[in-house]
Amino acid sequence: MKYKLLVLFFISLDMAQEWEIIYESFKDSNSKDAIGWTVKNNYNQNLFTSCNGIKLFGGYGVFAQNTLVSKYFSLPPHFKVKVDFDFWKIDSWDNEGVYIFVDDKLWAKGYSWWQGSQICGVGDGWNEVIEPISIIISHNSESLVFIITSSLDQPPSDESWGFRSFTLSILRCPQGCLFCQDTDYNNCFYWISFISLWHYSIEVDGWMKNSDIQPAIGQCASIGLVGGSINLAPNDKLEKIFTNLHPHYKMVLKLQLWKIDSWDNENFVLEVDGQIYNQTILRSAGSYQICGSSGQEQIINIEITLSHHQSECKITMRTNNNSITKNAYWGIRAFNLYLAKCITGCDQCLGPLITQCTECSKEWVIYQNFCTYPPPMLFLQISITQLKVPQLNWIPIQIHLLEVDQKIVSQGNFTLLFKNTQQILTFQVDIKCIPKKAIKSLFYSNSFQNLQQYQYRKNCLGNFNTAIYNVKYDLKIIAEQQLIIHTSDTQCLIYQVVRVADELAYIRILEIFLEDF
Repeated sequence: MKYKLLVLFFISLDMAQEWEIIYESFKDSNSKDAIGWTVKNNYNQNLFTSCNGIKLFGGYGVFAQNTLVSKYFSLPPHFKVKVDFDFWKIDSWDNEGVYIFVDDKLWAKGYSWWQGSQICGVGDGWNEVIEPISIIISHNSESLVFIITSSLDQPPSDESWGFRSFTLSILRCPQGCLFCQDTDYNNCFYWISFISLWHYSIEVDGWMKNSDIQPAIGQCASIGLVGGSINLAPNDKLEKIFTNLHPHYKMVLKLQLWKIDSWDNENFVLEVDGQIYNQTILRSAGSYQICGSSGQEQIINIEITLSHHQSECKITMRTNNNSITKNAYWGIRAFNLYLAKCITGCDQCLGPLITQCTECSKEWVIYQNFCTYPPPMLFLQISITQLKVPQLNWIPIQIHLLEVDQKIVSQGNFTLLFKNTQQILTFQVDIKCIPKKAIKSLFYSNSFQNLQQYQYRKNCLGNFNTAIYNVKYDLKIIAEQQLIIHTSDTQCLIYQVVRVADELAYIRILEIFLEDF
């Protein structure tokens, strides 16, 4: 019984993840659906046909021997992809196959002339098959490559193919995540994209081939690559140094390797800062021939995760060479570097949490175990003057920030923004003494080690009716400051606003109030 409950639980979780449709095409007669698709070696200068009244992309006499269809897709952050479409096998296939690449995953199936039923095409016992195809893969790259071709070897009047009702769907990352492996926000909120290359256009600024020349750009199956046939061969190396990395504690490097033509078990090696993190064997066999001159191609998605803290990194991609290898090439696309960022205000950290920072950024300071900016004001000194003055028509509590000449002469809640040209700020607070009341005050030193306070209490008696406080603070740095001030007939509260990571915090630095005695 427990096992059944567990199975039901997993099924419920899977059903809760809803597929989101990103792209649809070839579901009606709209010829604009072909926009963005690349078709090589179609026949009769056509892209569409009708099979028994149903419109196909390709179809009888159009997509056949050597036809190859491909498309790029740009995707939002996600962790799974689903491709659905109806494949149509038409006429006299003789155990030939259709080959479908969804990024690095290959779906292939062979068909014969007698399978299916007569729908269109030549007839004469050569049947058609309508095959609903659904391909689901784990995938989190920001682009996807779709390629479809066949191994047909007869004229298009004998054997052909097409497809329709194409849908691309994804399972999205949690909201706020740019890169993820699942639906758990706690596993992805800290990732940021540092660099994204070679998804839709190929630019090679800063990259070097064999340490001395810029790499050339090529194509395979109409897909742009750095390198490719002739351009990158065994023993060649690609390299670049990335600088000014955001403070981080971990990185993910993703790329798509295209093995082209006939290799002989050489290694593709991926290094970060001179250390090998991935070795992929390039074998003679591949998935299917889609470019090059001989041999089979293979698409290989590579992803590595490593601890990393430095502000720069050197990425090296290289292959070795066996002497018997004569016709082998490689290319790269879909390059991404993600960083697991430290919190704002932290230059070195052990993880994404506010408590895992080990070194604050410049001008940030550790206050009560957290990196804080601007630094909390440090109490320096106080002077209190008692006066007996004529009764004046002003509110019971007035505040004057001397160095920046800002005054609070009304009651309520106020937000003050200022930038002092000095590292000293003096609060002058004038208090009316009310009979039968006592003035009580607290001044917080905000020491970085512990929070100390200085107290003062004075009963309002006949020998004075006004108290003037002058409280001096050290600002530590010259920077824009923000204060929250609350005043009433009997109370004055002043808070310094500081930033702790991406949140605001309020540090009480001064409190004066009147109470009964």
